[in-house]
Amino acid sequence: MNIFAAIDLETTGLDPARAEVIDIAIVPLNPDFTISTDIPEFSCRIQAEHPERAEQLALETNHLNPAEGETIKEVRAELVQWAMENGITTITPLAHNLAFDMAFMKAAFPEFSRIFTHHGRDSMRLALSMNDVFAMQESEGHFNSVSLQSLKLALGVEGDVQHNALEDARDTAHVYRKLMALLRAA
Repeated sequence: MNIFAAIDLETTGLDPARAEVIDIAIVPLNPDFTISTDIPEFSCRIQAEHPERAEQLALETNHLNPAEGETIKEVRAELVQWAMENGITTITPLAHNLAFDMAFMKAAFPEFSRIFTHHGRDSMRLALSMNDVFAMQESEGHFNSVSLQSLKLALGVEGDVQHNALEDARDTAHVYRKLMALLRAA
């Protein structure tokens, strides 16, 4: 079965060749980008294999201890089991900065990352494109910042948790749905 899913990762830095994933969430979505109640979410904290490589700014941002969590090997097995138990063969991902998350997925979960299609959706890029449309129309309503937190505030998405993979994946789905509603109304 092919599903849409919001994904989010928290990492120990910005370079997928050096940094590690320490928090992962995959939130299945319905075709209208609402959160599915038919397929369970997948979320897991991951213990860094090389916590000494963690960038201080990344740890200050996500408030995670890289020494806590399950091993990457355990999480890889759990991910495969989750997909198999739920009949998931492909995932069309939705993320906020999809290229970043997919680069880390490929580095941390090379076998599992093949499940993702190349037709992903990106709430950050959609907001940037909408800014272009607003500018061309010389109309009000552009987004001064396209960070997830800024878009949540601009679009009235509730919740103040930031840099928690599960909450950010859910928020990404809500933000994307609100952006799509703005497009429909335009």
